[in-house]
Amino acid sequence: MKKVKNREHTIEFTKDKLDKTIKTVKAGTWLFAKGIEGLCLYVGKFKHTYYAHWGIKIVKPDGKRTTTGKKKKLGSYELPLSEIKSRLRANYDEWKNQSKRTNGASTEATVADLVKSFISKGASGQRIRSRNRLEYKAKTVQGYISSLTAHVLCEGKKSHKEYTELFNEPINFNGRFVTGALKDVPLSKIIRDDLEIYMKRMQNKPAAANNALAALSVAFEWDMTRSHERLYHGSNNPCLRVKKYIINKDKKFIDLDVVLAQRDYISNNLHKTNTDFTPHFLTIYCLLVEVGERGEDVRGIQWKVPTNILKEKERGATGYLDLDKRLMHVFDSKNRKSYTEKLTIEAADILKRLRQLLHDREDLAHYLKSPFVFPQSNDIMKPITNSSYRWQLDRFQYKFGLADRELVRKKKTRKLYKYKCKYTFKHLRKTFVTHYGRVKGLEAASLRMKHSSPVVTKEHYFTENKAALDIDHMYSPRQEKQDHKLKAVKGGKDD
Repeated sequence: MKKVKNREHTIEFTKDKLDKTIKTVKAGTWLFAKGIEGLCLYVGKFKHTYYAHWGIKIVKPDGKRTTTGKKKKLGSYELPLSEIKSRLRANYDEWKNQSKRTNGASTEATVADLVKSFISKGASGQRIRSRNRLEYKAKTVQGYISSLTAHVLCEGKKSHKEYTELFNEPINFNGRFVTGALKDVPLSKIIRDDLEIYMKRMQNKPAAANNALAALSVAFEWDMTRSHERLYHGSNNPCLRVKKYIINKDKKFIDLDVVLAQRDYISNNLHKTNTDFTPHFLTIYCLLVEVGERGEDVRGIQWKVPTNILKEKERGATGYLDLDKRLMHVFDSKNRKSYTEKLTIEAADILKRLRQLLHDREDLAHYLKSPFVFPQSNDIMKPITNSSYRWQLDRFQYKFGLADRELVRKKKTRKLYKYKCKYTFKHLRKTFVTHYGRVKGLEAASLRMKHSSPVVTKEHYFTENKAALDIDHMYSPRQEKQDHKLKAVKGGKDD
């Protein structure tokens, strides 16, 4: 059925007038009743139908307010006009109200409207809390969108039912029972209590609640900086001073003896073809545990400096190597700054061996055409993703007791296992920080990791060696006596 763009065919609805008009208009025309609110007739090729029509105000995903039309079938043209009018009067108001509820119509913007507008226009824009006005990194954008979509808008295959039911459940807040989702709160009425209620509802999902609150705060800040099409007209961000949940930090690290065993295995098996592990996987594992850089900074590393850095960055390049000087250059790290890091001798050696393997082995020769150190196997002109080596990582960690597995099914000699990895690629950074910090000190580890302060390093990455803090004798009596033993004084009268 065609969308009505205007109402140029507005006439008095009488049987005689309608019969004459129907013969003169084309099929697909809408006729609107003059003097009767909400009544229209659709002229079809073979039959005609009466409809009720009305408009509801909505806020589009881009934040703009608009009116959209709705219709409800009343009956065939053969029915008496008096009966059609009677049906219209009996149901019109209820149909309008129901349509507003089911379509989320509102005369004013809600939290959902602000979130949708942010996802549409703001998430891919510039960072609000930075004076440098840099754009958000792709990982940050995806995190904001995923969190807001699932935990605020309640959208998604798994999220819709779960969170819709959760937010409709009555809860006691400050002595009163409240229901309803945060997304439906009008922006003109939102207060900090609405955010506190949201956090209380999400108490069984503390990490998700914290992430959603942070993303929502960014969305409010973004909207408040807009000069046009601003939805929230308050002067303060309602998300501020809302307490987050305290999360137990995951600071797991791999023991030093296991790290050394893994490194020896990689060194001895890099060139072999009869293992479950490719040379590229073994190399990136060794590189991450040797230099401690973030996985997203290492995955897109190229063998040499690109001739066109901007073009290569668009293809996923994150930096490049200078193996002769044992250096790794990164274009844009988490803090949005470039940096250069010195590789360990072992890291540089394993990279040189990988490059030589590409020349020596026929099955790896096609990777020479890729500028990336770690290209995708099915598209060598793209770097690997976070999940590219998941299959190998599960089995590699299991080999060293760092993963569990259970038998799913067995057929003769073939067995299918389900793996649960205890240590991911992210834990290799925590492993590096812990062992580096135990040798160089916490402050040196913080500088090496380019953290904002040693507090961040200690809370999220570094685990001190408590056994090394123990001491058997703080003050040794024998040593004290030796240090305070009187010595002969020179310069007497016999000298």
